[in-house]
Amino acid sequence: MQNGETSEQPVLIIAGMHRSGTSLTASLLQSAGLDIGQRLLEGNFSNVKGHFENLDFFDFHRDVLLSLGLDDVGMTTEKVINVPEYHLDRARLLIQKNASLTRPWGWKDPRTTLFLNFWHVLLPEAKFLLIYRSPWEVLDSLYRRGDITFHQNPELALNIWMNYNQVLLDFYHRFPEKCVLTHLKQVVEHPTKFFDLLRQRLHIPLSAPAEDIYDRSLLKREAFNSQREMLIQRYFPDAYTLYQQLNLAADMHQDVAPLDQALLSPTAWLLQDWMDFRCLQKKHKDEVTALEGQLLAFQEELANVNQANQQLQAQHHLLQEEKRLIQQTMEQCLASRHQLKDELSHQIEHQQAVIEAMKTSKFWQLRSQWFKLKKLLQ
Repeated sequence: MQNGETSEQPVLIIAGMHRSGTSLTASLLQSAGLDIGQRLLEGNFSNVKGHFENLDFFDFHRDVLLSLGLDDVGMTTEKVINVPEYHLDRARLLIQKNASLTRPWGWKDPRTTLFLNFWHVLLPEAKFLLIYRSPWEVLDSLYRRGDITFHQNPELALNIWMNYNQVLLDFYHRFPEKCVLTHLKQVVEHPTKFFDLLRQRLHIPLSAPAEDIYDRSLLKREAFNSQREMLIQRYFPDAYTLYQQLNLAADMHQDVAPLDQALLSPTAWLLQDWMDFRCLQKKHKDEVTALEGQLLAFQEELANVNQANQQLQAQHHLLQEEKRLIQQTMEQCLASRHQLKDELSHQIEHQQAVIEAMKTSKFWQLRSQWFKLKKLLQ
């Protein structure tokens, strides 16, 4: 396999198990100046703000997995993914297409974890950011997402977590100078220290991330912490040991909180689960009660609104009736006016007829002659 063309700008490849916070981390890096591509996977119910996955590499990884008969989401326990030779030219073209000449660039896709060795050979100048998260938080997130892959075999999720994170740890031990290994919690709680580490250790020139990127409400953390952690430690010790190894190797130190020894009996965690379930049940009951109170208040408010609406409708009917009466009165006044006008016209015509009749009478003629004679005598 020949190496791909190198970029003048630093390359940072982000990898980690699904549901381990790689999307959140990629969003922070993008806001700080890392070019993670233009054609990104859109958000959905499981990643509301987006996945921040470059679809070029996303599609490439899926196609390679499918060509090998593996799950295209990457839910596999295969430790070694040998990329067939006929995919190499496409991979080199992806690098040429996405490499930035003006600022640091890279990509994020959880499946990248399965291809770390492949990309290390193809991009020997690349640096790697390896993100991990506790197994109980990852499992809780996968179960909440409802992946059908785990319906018949919930333990498969833990096996996949172990496979991904063992690959991360092994790769980190082989190339520590090219990697930063960190717990998601450290990225979230100590972003300044995290970015300083990327600048100093991996020489990635980044600015400060945007302050409004991280929404705490979208990151579910430490669900049923004590009993879930104890369950992993007691019944899946290999997974818990791997988690401790990750914490010990991490560049940003992550402590493993000691467990309450009283919970280490085979049955105590069942009672703890029972209690937590009842507490959750009570919380939901209280929320329902509060919602019922809000609903009652809303119904009362709605009743008041309906009553006010009825009063407005009654007033509207009264106004309409008054308008009708006014219109009727105006029509009556107009009719009376026309009637009076007609009667006055008839009276005038009658008086004019009377005057004309008087003018033709003998009396009127004698009267006219008298006025003439009187005028001559003067």
